Amino acid sequence: MSDPPLTNHHPLLLVDQPFEPVEDGVFCSEEISIVAASSATFIAVLGTIGNVTTLLALGRRQPGSRNRRRQPTTDFVLSLATADLLFCIAVMPLMALRYGRRRWPFLNDSLWCRLFPVALYGTVATSVLSLVALTVNRYVLIVHPSWYSAVYRRPGMVPLQLAMCWAIPYGLMALPLFEFWGRLGFDYRTFSCTVLPSVSVSNHATSQFAASPKKFIFIVGFALPFCAIVLCYTAIIGAVRRQRRNMQRHAAKSTSAPMSPPNSSMAANNDDDERHLTRTTAAIFGCFMMCFLPLTIANLLLEDKHSGGAGGDLQVLASILTWHSAVLNPFIYALEMLIGRCCDAMAVGTETPKDG
Repeated sequence: MSDPPLTNHHPLLLVDQPFEPVEDGVFCSEEISIVAASSATFIAVLGTIGNVTTLLALGRRQPGSRNRRRQPTTDFVLSLATADLLFCIAVMPLMALRYGRRRWPFLNDSLWCRLFPVALYGTVATSVLSLVALTVNRYVLIVHPSWYSAVYRRPGMVPLQLAMCWAIPYGLMALPLFEFWGRLGFDYRTFSCTVLPSVSVSNHATSQFAASPKKFIFIVGFALPFCAIVLCYTAIIGAVRRQRRNMQRHAAKSTSAPMSPPNSSMAANNDDDERHLTRTTAAIFGCFMMCFLPLTIANLLLEDKHSGGAGGDLQVLASILTWHSAVLNPFIYALEMLIGRCCDAMAVGTETPKDG
């Protein structure tokens, strides 16, 4: 039996018929479409300005630093800003057009319809992996400073890590692009070009995961970075607190006199730095959760629902939150650097590799 029409009030085609780019999208309400189109336009403009500014600021060499090697952290931030800039330039304008007109501008069999998901998922995943690489860099610098030279100063190590940040997402997207696992095409339910199940696989629920890598992409793409961020920042906070306790014990052993005013002031400053570190870490974690958790849940729970309404509106709102990562990432980078400065302030007298 063929699939029923998506609605009885619009002359929409059946799911298995060729697409003609004249039909309205019915995945979400018109009000949510306006919000999505406005958000995509805002992110395209602001994200382009912010990421271009980041690239120009970090890409140019400071006077007198011509012969100095660029810090590894800078390379990861440049990768992050490049991925976000590509997202703002290549993806967001099409999203604004898609929701503003409530229709998709490409034919379902066109090359552009197949390449759009590659650009969408590839840039977002590269951005997330670059953020994770930056987080691991902070972790090694603060928790295992003796490893830093071997991991980041050895020739070729940083380029290898950057290559992995870009090769893994686009290598994974090559599977549906060449139809080794799933396929890329037009989804009539969401009026978008996206990852679809393989044509040869039946419609049984047990075969949906094997038919398409989309759920795998969302589960792994959220779970692994989530675990990396949580573990790294938990270890950073734990290492800083242990270092602070060791310094306090050392100070207590070195003198039996009551704490002098300068030492008391230093202890108070360390308390402030530790609270600042905790708040900064919570802000980074909160930004990641806000941007990526809602869309992951929506794609897992609502992806197979062949209906619009509230479910479609929620899925679009979750997508809008994910888009904002391209604007928030420059601020997350600033918070990452702030963590390094907080840890430096709390680790006076301890040798750590200097990094930007």
